[in-house]
Amino acid sequence: MSNALETRDYSQFRIVPRTPVIGGWIEGCHLSELNGQGMADLREALWTYGALFARKQNLSFDQMKQVALGFGDRLEEHTFAPTMAAQGHPEVMHIRRRNTADTTSTTDVWHHDVTARKHPNIMSVLQASEVPFGADTLWSSMTAAYRWLPEELKRFYASVEVEHDSLYLAMRHNFGTPEILDRIAANREHAIHPAVIAHHVTGEPCLFVGNAYVQRIKGYPTDASEALIKIVTDMSKMPEFQVRHQWEPGDIAMWDNFGTTHYGVSAVIGNHPRELHRVASWSESVTPTAWTGNDTPALKAVA
Repeated sequence: MSNALETRDYSQFRIVPRTPVIGGWIEGCHLSELNGQGMADLREALWTYGALFARKQNLSFDQMKQVALGFGDRLEEHTFAPTMAAQGHPEVMHIRRRNTADTTSTTDVWHHDVTARKHPNIMSVLQASEVPFGADTLWSSMTAAYRWLPEELKRFYASVEVEHDSLYLAMRHNFGTPEILDRIAANREHAIHPAVIAHHVTGEPCLFVGNAYVQRIKGYPTDASEALIKIVTDMSKMPEFQVRHQWEPGDIAMWDNFGTTHYGVSAVIGNHPRELHRVASWSESVTPTAWTGNDTPALKAVA
């Protein structure tokens, strides 16, 4: 593909591409030690590469939160997922899975996070504590996916909006204990977003549908809506747009929640737990807005 990602030296680190389309290794720094210029470079790198990865970071929860605040002025406090609130960190989501009869994975669908909100997360910082062999995570570029579509489909999806709903998420994918389902219902979230958005920093077009919170294409009958949604949700499955990360303890992954989708592989984990922690940032000033086909503006230094 044209405009392939390249290795780039920034002021305090280097980024080495993982694929020609998405993903980069962060080399030469500990994320907790970046100064103002380093954080500005990290923002630019994330918008450029879509997903970034660093080995042996072992960030504290406070350090994870500080990195996320470099991209948005608010930290998410998840409305239904387990968090570390009892330890004083309600902004840290606790992703833990064991291979038990009552466990259902909630990550093994291609999705953007929390799209049933008016202001979805801008980005996330995810750190591995323990991940069994094979329980990897994948990311897919939704800008590359949009550009791959035929022109007729580009125009169609740029003309429609999609309804997103948190309760529909739970029912569509049949997950959650009764307690979690009650929590989702009590804090039900619903939002309508364009199917193709202009990235809030780069201005690039991104498919913004995913296969989690999506309920229907606004104004379309159910059968037609499901078929049209499937076309774009299947785009995430194309290997040409993907990067796959095999976790090691202490690894950090961060991703652009508008420009990428992601998928947590369930794998066969036996008696081994899969445990990670996630911090995400958002802002009331950042809302998904429709792509209009205008020229892409120059990359900005801040979110």
